[in-house]
Amino acid sequence: WAMSRYSGCWVSFKTVAETVDSSASVYVDPHRINIVTPTDFDMPMGGLNIRWPDEFLAQEERHHKYKLNAALAFARANKLDKVVIDSPKRRFGIVTTGKSYLDVRQALDDLGISEEQASDIGISIYKVAMTWPLEREGMRAFAEGMEEILVVEEKRPLIEDQLRSQLYDLR
Repeated sequence: WAMSRYSGCWVSFKTVAETVDSSASVYVDPHRINIVTPTDFDMPMGGLNIRWPDEFLAQEERHHKYKLNAALAFARANKLDKVVIDSPKRRFGIVTTGKSYLDVRQALDDLGISEEQASDIGISIYKVAMTWPLEREGMRAFAEGMEEILVVEEKRPLIEDQLRSQLYDLR
């Protein structure tokens, strides 16, 4: 919600039946997160949200010139994407998100590979929180020095296509 308010973009969550069709009592500390306002984005005059009356050309300009960059700056400032296993050997990187992240962790567990063992043999995992647009700086920092990167995601190559475009010109 904070990203939506900051960038003027709609945000969403993907849910699966196993999550939605279940229940639990939980305590959620309201101070568990600290929202950071980006310092590397210049907000245009009047902000990015739709207002009345709002001409369609002004909406288009805000969308194409500012909104996505504001969302990327927010993701970067709040470190939404993160390295969950980092290997000093940086040989094999796995980039994943959502349910696929849980599948990757389950696969490592089924193979008897702990976080420490994964790190020792050169496996690193990058968990993406915002799948589109893909935040470039964090992804490039993760990819630095990797021999190979495997993208594990559901159904279609949303992250994979963006990653290929972002890393194509790197050595």
